[in-house]
Amino acid sequence: MGTSTQLVATTQSVLFGDNKGTHFNDLETVLGIPANVTINVDKPITSITVMHGYVVDGIEITYSESDSAATTTTVSHGTSSECTDLNLKKSHIYFGDTENIIAVSGLQGVSEWGLRILQLSFVIYDSKTGGVRVEGPFGGGVGDSVQPFRFTANGILIGFGGFAVNTDTNLGSFTSGETGGLYGLTFFDVAYRCA
Repeated sequence: MGTSTQLVATTQSVLFGDNKGTHFNDLETVLGIPANVTINVDKPITSITVMHGYVVDGIEITYSESDSAATTTTVSHGTSSECTDLNLKKSHIYFGDTENIIAVSGLQGVSEWGLRILQLSFVIYDSKTGGVRVEGPFGGGVGDSVQPFRFTANGILIGFGGFAVNTDTNLGSFTSGETGGLYGLTFFDVAYRCA
């Protein structure tokens, strides 16, 4: 099967949560956009692991980098799945060959660890069956000044960005003044594509 070139235009959501920590943009660092890169625009994400407790501590995404889906890259933002603390929940989401994320919703607010993403849910659409499933909510959703948020993709969600301090430690184990985990998220979606 030969490869074909597709023009892909993406849009980015506003930032949900806080801009504390180190900025990340998977669209640039993993998928290579806006450089010339081949990605699987039909199935850009193969799995997600959410680390959570009272808040969303971290997120780990496995991206499919080619049309064959044989090449994948996994990146972690915030608390990683390597954390061995039994109080940290790790929820895994796997995507079928015709499934993609079409919306993300959640809660943002001030926790005892500062402004954070408190809760996340993903709406997943199956283009073959027309079925929709919701994964989540992940995270406790408890805090001050809690505000709901929702991102709906024009097409499908293709990547994540945001702010985090990478760690293998559960936020519940932090001492006063320590920083770490996931602070904020932004979402990228495919707005238009053509052969």
